[in-house]
Amino acid sequence: MLNFENSRTGDLTCSFQGRYLHSKYNPQNEGEKFAQNIEADFSPSCLFILEPALSYSAPFLKKKFPEAEICAIRFTEAFSKSDSLWDKVFYLHKNQIPLSEQLFNTFGEEKLCASLSFDWAPSKQVFAEDNMEAWKEIKTAIIKARNVITTRAYFSKRWLKNALIFAQNVTHTYKIKKGKAPILLTASGPSLESSIPFIKAFRDSFFLLAVSSSLMPLVKNNIMPDLVISSDGGYWAKKHIDLPNLDKEIPFALECESAVPKKILHEKKIIPLAYEDGIGKGLLDKTGCPYTLSQRNGTVAGTALELALNLTSGNIYICGLDQAPSPAFQHTQPNALENDNAKKDFRLRNKETRVTKSRFNSENALEIYRNWFITNSDYFSKRVFRLSDNFSYSFSLGKISEVNWQYFENLEKTSDIEKTAIIKADFKINQQERLEKIQGKLESMSKTEEFKNEVFPMDTILLKRELAEDKKIMLKEAIEKKITELLSSLRTGMENQAEIK
Repeated sequence: MLNFENSRTGDLTCSFQGRYLHSKYNPQNEGEKFAQNIEADFSPSCLFILEPALSYSAPFLKKKFPEAEICAIRFTEAFSKSDSLWDKVFYLHKNQIPLSEQLFNTFGEEKLCASLSFDWAPSKQVFAEDNMEAWKEIKTAIIKARNVITTRAYFSKRWLKNALIFAQNVTHTYKIKKGKAPILLTASGPSLESSIPFIKAFRDSFFLLAVSSSLMPLVKNNIMPDLVISSDGGYWAKKHIDLPNLDKEIPFALECESAVPKKILHEKKIIPLAYEDGIGKGLLDKTGCPYTLSQRNGTVAGTALELALNLTSGNIYICGLDQAPSPAFQHTQPNALENDNAKKDFRLRNKETRVTKSRFNSENALEIYRNWFITNSDYFSKRVFRLSDNFSYSFSLGKISEVNWQYFENLEKTSDIEKTAIIKADFKINQQERLEKIQGKLESMSKTEEFKNEVFPMDTILLKRELAEDKKIMLKEAIEKKITELLSSLRTGMENQAEIK
């Protein structure tokens, strides 16, 4: 039980079972000393104080770190009256969403990688278990942030090259007309397999949007999607959509940063997708290429779901969204990557070894993806359902309801509701003019801070953290040199590509 009383100076103080959370004499002075004793060898973007109780340190921390967001992580609501003293307040137990996800969703990877966290020492003693739990959540958030930054640093130049290839080669462009009928979104989790017969039976009752990894099992069962979506920038993403003898009429919704075979950009119906904050959007704007805005997401299924919600006023049903490791294959078979990997199996490294390794290697990524759906499930739950033939999932997805095909039949079995439609939206531009526009836009974008953050995320984070002016100058010069070398390489690649055409 917390006990509140006046200190010697008249300011409020408090204790718990005889342990004081603030000075009995001068809590204001104690808060100021706490702030003065905090040292940072870089410029933090945000500062987290674990249960600062009555928050006497807050104004002094804001004065010492004027550029940072000063935040409290609460273990109890008993001190909520002082929450207004902080830029942001997070409660360890008040929200169903894990604290790590709250922090990541609020600040993103760049700010978390430039954050600092400190205990309010008396709270650490009084709320020992909560303190340990909070530190674990902070660690989880920062590890996730570092992983995302590492991924961005590894793939950023690849994504840029993908966007340039897309902008230079996309030919038969289309747009999407919103409908009212339900959309069935297929992912490639093992639960998809048992739904195949039902997808066939009710095929006329929905618009079928297939995540690229689910395309092969659908086509194998003579199910033709109304639209296939791919937003993965890795080279392996090409394998899911580069299938032999694929119906030319199947359209593709492709993020301009995704990895796509050029022949698909030349031959197939393409609905270009572009992130609001992406480099690709600027390139498409410059060339006049029509596109649909999409949401950046760590998983193709997340991007597909957000797109689906904008393509119909009806419900969204998702098959194959397991978001959990499987004891057997991680995807419904056949699967393009599995077919490739199987060719490398031999006696000392057989299929069982490879599948088991894949199961354990996928756990961390699937947990991240799963948490994204859980975090956003309150918003999704109004129109989104996870659909299966009574599959027993390992994890729920927050407030997203799990329904079976009988539920779907009772609610949605009809074929006369207006469905989402694909409409031609060609744009005409001379190839030489297109190349010149792309090169000009690339040149102008390369001078912006957004470009530097996107293509060289680690370098720009180090620059923002640095306090010494001489080191800042060195980092800036290093970034500019990297940009010059990158632009030279990209120009050569685009010009060679134009000559091949």
